[in-house]
Amino acid sequence: MPGPPYRHLGPLPDLTAEDLRGPVRTLLADPTARVSGCTGEPIGYESWSRASDGLYVVRGTASCEGGDRAWEMVLKQVRYRPWRPGPRDLARQIDDGGDGPADWAYWRREALVLASPFPRAAGGRFAAVRCLGIVPLPGDRLRLWLERADGTPGEAWTAGELLDTAEFLGGFHARSLRQPPPHRDWWCRPFLEQAALHERFALIERVADAETSADPAVRALFRPGTATALRALARRHADAVRTLRSLPAGLLHRDLTPRNLFRTAGGTVAIDWGQAGLGPAGEDLATLVLSSAAAADLDPAATLALGAAAAARHATGMAEQGGSCGPEEVALAFRLVAAYHFGLPVVRIADRLLARDAVSRAAAAGDPGTRRRVAVMTALVEQAQPDLRDTASP
Repeated sequence: MPGPPYRHLGPLPDLTAEDLRGPVRTLLADPTARVSGCTGEPIGYESWSRASDGLYVVRGTASCEGGDRAWEMVLKQVRYRPWRPGPRDLARQIDDGGDGPADWAYWRREALVLASPFPRAAGGRFAAVRCLGIVPLPGDRLRLWLERADGTPGEAWTAGELLDTAEFLGGFHARSLRQPPPHRDWWCRPFLEQAALHERFALIERVADAETSADPAVRALFRPGTATALRALARRHADAVRTLRSLPAGLLHRDLTPRNLFRTAGGTVAIDWGQAGLGPAGEDLATLVLSSAAAADLDPAATLALGAAAAARHATGMAEQGGSCGPEEVALAFRLVAAYHFGLPVVRIADRLLARDAVSRAAAAGDPGTRRRVAVMTALVEQAQPDLRDTASP
């Protein structure tokens, strides 16, 4: 079976009034609501998760005691899908093909998270999407009924909206740290403990090759010393993991990309909790900031400035809620996750460039977007070098 990314544009599944009754009544808070039918269409998207099995908006009307009421929900289907990735697949993304409860693409995780009390207990102005029902389907599938997030999607945010969300997220983390969720075998492993990192480490020498390439466009793309800094990531990996494990751990979303966030009148709603787990707050903050910075094509200076501003707002949110984790601990986790998760993939750019013919390689190396991405990734790797030295084992 081919691997990710997965695309789902199939028609809306056949749904009966009985299928709709429970989630509609929950949505409308009316146990008497009667649903006669619905319409809907797929929400086009690309997913890197094997668990993904379709996303739809579903709408209709229901007869209630006070008259007919319109309703609209999101239907998300997840499934078990086996996959055996090769080394190149692992270097591309996080999914290692494992099917255990702690593995990245464990197909039941989102349903387990949304059915649990943990996101609600930490909720506030940063909150999980409301789950209206979970229905098992034949063939190792689940149907998740979700409230539709009514707000500005993350792809359309201003910098101010992102910084507001960083503050809301700080409050969420503070509440979770006060009462950390208990261990569950289905919490997702942290980024730094995923098998994909080792396959990316294997490509570090491609950056060394690029630094000394006969092609001047490629040489200009990779600053001398980048490979040395990347080797430090590989050499100090176990120390970095140990350091992150020593920091206060609370509930993390782990996939705070723009497409998973909506700014509402009351705060920010996060969807897609399929990679949720326990870890240090800076891990979530790094994903929030750096995913948005990449989507906005920010240069290194602007990316680092946005990270500093977001960290300050996150600290404000934590302080308002009596957070037990200091800003320096959040910043440390941010820098380490930034280097390994968002900086290390620069090895893939070098590998792809060196595999091209001379003409297309020169064009790709000269592309402004490629130059910007390499510069940002390099800055993130370099920023973590003092931390790596500090975390070294005796």
